[in-house]
Amino acid sequence: MKRLLFLVFLLGILGSLQAQHLDSLRVTVGTLATLASQGYQPLWSVANRYGSISSQQADLSTFFTLGNEHALGAAAVTAAPRRRWVAGYGLAVYNNRHFRSTFLQEGYGKVGYGAWQLRAGRYRETTGTLDPSLSSGSFGISGNALPLPKVELAVTEYTNVPFTRSLVQFKGNFAHGWFGSQGFIKKYLLHQKSLYVKVGRDKLSVYGGLTHFAQWGGVFPSGRAPSRFKDYLRIVAARSGNAADPVYQQGPIDNDNAVGNHLLVPDFGLTFRKNHTTIRLYTQTIFDKGVADTANLNQRDQIKGLKILGRDRLLGLSWENPTSKFLQNVLVEGIYTKYQGGPILYQGRDNYYNNGTYNVGWLYKDRIIGTPLFISQQAARQYQLNPSALAGGTVISNRVAGVHAGLKGRVAPTVAYRILATHLRHYGNYYNDAYFTPAKRQTSLLAELPCRFSRLAITPAVAYDFGDLSSNVAGLLRLEWVVR
Repeated sequence: MKRLLFLVFLLGILGSLQAQHLDSLRVTVGTLATLASQGYQPLWSVANRYGSISSQQADLSTFFTLGNEHALGAAAVTAAPRRRWVAGYGLAVYNNRHFRSTFLQEGYGKVGYGAWQLRAGRYRETTGTLDPSLSSGSFGISGNALPLPKVELAVTEYTNVPFTRSLVQFKGNFAHGWFGSQGFIKKYLLHQKSLYVKVGRDKLSVYGGLTHFAQWGGVFPSGRAPSRFKDYLRIVAARSGNAADPVYQQGPIDNDNAVGNHLLVPDFGLTFRKNHTTIRLYTQTIFDKGVADTANLNQRDQIKGLKILGRDRLLGLSWENPTSKFLQNVLVEGIYTKYQGGPILYQGRDNYYNNGTYNVGWLYKDRIIGTPLFISQQAARQYQLNPSALAGGTVISNRVAGVHAGLKGRVAPTVAYRILATHLRHYGNYYNDAYFTPAKRQTSLLAELPCRFSRLAITPAVAYDFGDLSSNVAGLLRLEWVVR
């Protein structure tokens, strides 16, 4: 971690020394006050805020942010953006939990040429092609948890495939990250890669893509998981273990199945543009467990299919017109994850975000990395659910069905608004479904009024949860001053 942070600031310093003319330094300070009627916060008070807000009943989340980007070299200043060398860096430091917790939410350096970019550190990101301000969140990375430290090579924007006359474009990334130590697992790692392809012109286009995540390596009470370079190649290819290798005889390794904990998220969508209006139809599915071989139950986690046509998915439709005076964005999503391959063990019970080996699951610093609509053990304790009935892993409710909507617009030149509304039925998981029968219904609302006056931004908000799990209302007030 120390070496990674050193690399972050070295990239920033090099960018500053070599940069000319294009200096976009921005410095802000501020705080977000939260006060709830219960001993914890409603869903949309804390969800998809990159781990910056604590769930305590009353708290202040005070922050300092810094970001800058430079064009490198005299020739780059006049070059087109897609043909320009750029260096940048960013920093975001937060303090909350009644001044007892200070942490780095962002700290990164980057260099890039056009859409190609190399970056290292902690940085905010979401995966997929969802609107991060209105969507309920991606199955992969939604922005709900604190960002992991990573080193990444990425094509950040759709880039033309040669000889296709701009009809076919692609983007993607390849990253290595560090989970650190959580629970009894020490120093385990993240592999992440994606590839998206878009076909079409400005008016109408379709896209498809796949993001692959894997938790791997680490030290367990029973031994060290394989973490050599040749083991890493098995993770990249999602291959099974090597029973003939002595290293694969120690630690919690299942040699018959894909080594590590793998999560794949396929994305597909269609975009239509006319004048200032953009309409998007999109879907995400989730692939958190392989296909079973019923003739050999030892082969029960083989990555042989992507379940692209499976029942479980996020399906969304959005409309956007930034020139509209009042209503500028509308988004509606349906989410269904109840099936999970069915209830038969080894053939189904996919149990999204949970894993027997990496038993912390798809969480980081006690927050779900993917969709915040599932319920973790931490949230279950806040809701005072019966702990003896909450079996099945760290995520105790990942079988849900519901609808989510978001609105965004402007009521005055300096006053905007954002509204989120979510209604869900929770069915628990296949190991505690008796406790969630009948299904527990829950509704979560958020209304914000961002107001910007020159260097000062003020955002009052109200969040409200009600239903079978929780009844809780909270007020939020964010103050932000742009120093530069």
